[in-house]
Amino acid sequence: MTQAHALALEGVTKVFETPEGRLVTAADNVSLTIGQGEFVTLLGPSGCGKTTTLRLIAGFEFPTSGRILLDGKDIAHTPPNKREMAMVFQSYALFPHLTVFENIAYGLRLRRKPPAEIERAVREMLALVNLVGLEQRRPAALSGGQQQRVALARAMVIQPKVLLFDEPLSNLDAKLRVSLRAEIRQLQKRLGITSVYVTHDQAEAMSLSDRVVVMNAGRVEQVSAPEELYVRPATRFVADFIGRANFLPVHVAHIEDGCAAVQFRGHALRAPAHPSVATGPATLMLRPEVIRLYPYEGGKTRFVGRVRATTYLGHTVEYEVESDGDVLSVTDPEAVWGHIFAEGESVGWDFAAERAYILSH
Repeated sequence: MTQAHALALEGVTKVFETPEGRLVTAADNVSLTIGQGEFVTLLGPSGCGKTTTLRLIAGFEFPTSGRILLDGKDIAHTPPNKREMAMVFQSYALFPHLTVFENIAYGLRLRRKPPAEIERAVREMLALVNLVGLEQRRPAALSGGQQQRVALARAMVIQPKVLLFDEPLSNLDAKLRVSLRAEIRQLQKRLGITSVYVTHDQAEAMSLSDRVVVMNAGRVEQVSAPEELYVRPATRFVADFIGRANFLPVHVAHIEDGCAAVQFRGHALRAPAHPSVATGPATLMLRPEVIRLYPYEGGKTRFVGRVRATTYLGHTVEYEVESDGDVLSVTDPEAVWGHIFAEGESVGWDFAAERAYILSH
């Protein structure tokens, strides 16, 4: 990355003691650099350490070991109110007795900003988050989406160095989540605020982020741009967590120029491979949309299968195909306008080797 690092975590570990006296490592040697103005999302299943990492950045928890640097200064043990950060919470955390205007102005009043500056800043923020005309309402009179816009405006109006998001859209319905995440991304780009976002929603992470940090059991599995995560996952866990994938055993004969020559069901293939792959047993990853089905043609068919299930979804058709003891997930967007294979039907299937990916065994 060419921009300066606004935020860096160096070997950050957090160990908790349970009421029974057992030690639990919630964040395990987490190292991460985040560039100025970058939007980075911490993604993973429940208990993976993403929320603990966010709380360590915010100052709600202090690390057992490691450093947290903001503009090069170690803030690992600095109180939250001294960190020049703001957080948008899942629960909105608005003051019910204050109007929309006063909720947004709260942080500026704490900082003893002049009344004219507060008025100007709040008015600008109301326009940015599409709340003009609602400034005298109280939170109870707002929809969930409007309340989250107030929370977003309150966090951004103080112009923090880092903006933190703790699953802010999880209480909203699916359609509103999609529209509001687009608004968040547009605002973040416009204001250029360095942002760290926590979610377990893959679509949210992929659509919002410059880079995604996939976490598992307190550790960072991979940090990459969304498209890199999907097409070139570093581990089987990442491949399985980001979208859906089929994993098939192969044998690597040799590796050259980032590609592996493999034997798969009697056929020689050359496919892109992760740098950790070595000769010997390995795993062929195929995304469901990479596989193409066609009518069974006897001996001309490269790979043969039988349709176990057909699910029509309108924009796509999804299949489960049994082949040589494996059950493949297949997504076919073109089938909507053509032939849809029936359950029990024999089919041929194939894939372009350059769209596959070889992972370590």
